[in-house]
Amino acid sequence: MQNNRSNHKRPSGSKKGGAKKKRRVPNYPRIIGWSIGLILIICVILIVLRISIWDKGVEYVMTAEDYERIKLDTLDNIILWPSDEINKETYDGTTDVLIFGNDSFHAGIDKGESIMDMFKKGVESDTVKLYDCCLPGSYLTSFNETEKSPAECPEDYFTLFWLLLSSYNKDFSKQNEALTYLDSSKFNLDRYKEVLTILDGVNYENIDVIILCYDGHDYLYGKKPINYNDGTEDAQTENVATELGSLYVLCSFINNINPHTQFVFISPSFCYATNEKGKKVSSAKYDTGYGTIGEYIYCARYTINNYYPMSYIDIYNGVLINEDNGKHYLEDDGITPKEKARKMIADRLIYLLKERL
Repeated sequence: MQNNRSNHKRPSGSKKGGAKKKRRVPNYPRIIGWSIGLILIICVILIVLRISIWDKGVEYVMTAEDYERIKLDTLDNIILWPSDEINKETYDGTTDVLIFGNDSFHAGIDKGESIMDMFKKGVESDTVKLYDCCLPGSYLTSFNETEKSPAECPEDYFTLFWLLLSSYNKDFSKQNEALTYLDSSKFNLDRYKEVLTILDGVNYENIDVIILCYDGHDYLYGKKPINYNDGTEDAQTENVATELGSLYVLCSFINNINPHTQFVFISPSFCYATNEKGKKVSSAKYDTGYGTIGEYIYCARYTINNYYPMSYIDIYNGVLINEDNGKHYLEDDGITPKEKARKMIADRLIYLLKERL
């Protein structure tokens, strides 16, 4: 006969022979269901906490060593003169570097934290002299193909071509007249006067390197990278209202004065454009008239090398600023770099140029 007796001991208060109590059977399906639910809630809480920790992150500024370590895919094209091609007769042991540029490379100057400030600290020495002529509010490319009066277009006289021509001739009368027509609420006129003074002291026969540091304002304005309306060579190379024309005239002009001068073009970094609805959009996808910023950058920068050797430093790809993190690295205007971004750009310039300078 099957033994139905249980090994379970009764409570001490129960009496032998008393009424037999019915055993309470646990509701295992309910227990299992609640357990699974509790585990899922705990998992969700842990995931949320982890994501919040990741989202806070740790602020980190990329260094030059980081760029070398991770091997960013860039389109750098560095052309350095062999030492035996440096003009021994005019070289005095000091490398003179003339820098033209605009807003992004001058932002933060009031606190000594601009890209140019950082660049100077990284490369300037007893044997390297920098002439910082970056002008906030200026452009690489002229607005007009032919000369207009300072009253008609005062901004033209602070583009690359006119600064170059006036500084070589030591005649800044057009610039001084143009200053009277610039809006002092939009332009730092004191800085403009300071740059004219710097250029007045430049001797192009002694300039070893010319660096162009212009950001994406030409692209945002819709300036032409090349002359699309005329395919003749003269129209392409002599039209200073195009980027290619401005670069060609610079190289041709300086080459006639000092053929040993080297040219270095720093690409714009990523910026945001403003579409027809006034909304900030990625410059990597938005066409302002002559392509996206990537297409705009590479069109003239590489075409110039058909005529003159010009080094190209790609900070568009070489600095980790893009449409995904741009709001973290750029000011509300969508183009001016914050201090952390300026440090990233300056580190890259120092890293790539220090050996030559």
